[in-house]
Amino acid sequence: MFTFSSPLALPDSPFFTAAGLTSGSLLLAGCQFEQQHWQADLHQRWQLPLPAALANAVVKRKSEHLASRWLAREVLLQLGVEGFVLRNAADRSPCWPAGIQASLSHSHNQVVMAATREPLCVGVDVEQVMSNDTARETAEMLMNTQERQLLEQLALPFAQGATLLFSLKESLYKALWPQLHQPMDFLQAALCAADLTTGSAVLRLTADFGNGFNQDVALQARFCCEAQRIITLVTHPLAGQ
Repeated sequence: MFTFSSPLALPDSPFFTAAGLTSGSLLLAGCQFEQQHWQADLHQRWQLPLPAALANAVVKRKSEHLASRWLAREVLLQLGVEGFVLRNAADRSPCWPAGIQASLSHSHNQVVMAATREPLCVGVDVEQVMSNDTARETAEMLMNTQERQLLEQLALPFAQGATLLFSLKESLYKALWPQLHQPMDFLQAALCAADLTTGSAVLRLTADFGNGFNQDVALQARFCCEAQRIITLVTHPLAGQ
C-alpha cells in the first residue's frame, strides 16, 4: 500500500533524495529528504516561505517544514489545486482547501501524506520504532489488556507492536480532529483486529464524541510495518455520508 509507484519530479537540490505517490481516488505520497542540505534560500527559490515563528527554529524543524510544504503542494497539484501553500490554523492543524480531505506526517527525514476529494475522514502517520524502554514506559497509557494480547498474537517485537498501536491511534486522532475538534485519550479508541499479511486493522471507539462518532464506532486502517519504521492510515466516511 505504501509503495509509491509513480515518482514525483524533484527540484534541483540535494535536499530531496526521493519522492513518489500512488494513484487512485485517495492519493498516498511520500518523500525523503536530508536535513543537512537545507538552506534558507530554498524557501524563496521554491516559493514556500518560512513562517516568522520558525525564523529561529533548529534546522531539523525548518527542513521538516520545507519538505512537508513541498510535498503538500505537489500532491494538491494532482488534485487540480495549483500553487498551494499549506498553512496551519491557530490549533496548529493544517488548513486544506475546501472539498479536500488530507493528512500529513513527518519523522526522521521522511514525510508521508494522504489526500482525497472523496467524503472521507483521513489520518496518516509515520513513526520510527520506539526503543524498548519507551515502549515499556508508555504501555499503560497506550494499550489495554486486550490490545496487549492482540499485539502478542501478531508475534511482533514488543517495541514494534507498541509503535504500530501508537501510530494507528495517531492516525485515528488526525482523521477525527477536523470533525470533532476534541482531544482524545489513547484509551478512548481500541485496536480490535490487525492482520500483518494484509496490512489491515480495525479500531473501535470506546467513548462518545458526538457527530456520529460514538462508542463502538469502528474505523478501518491500513499499515506498513518495517523493522525501524511504521506507516499507518485511517479512513472513515464523513458524518452524514
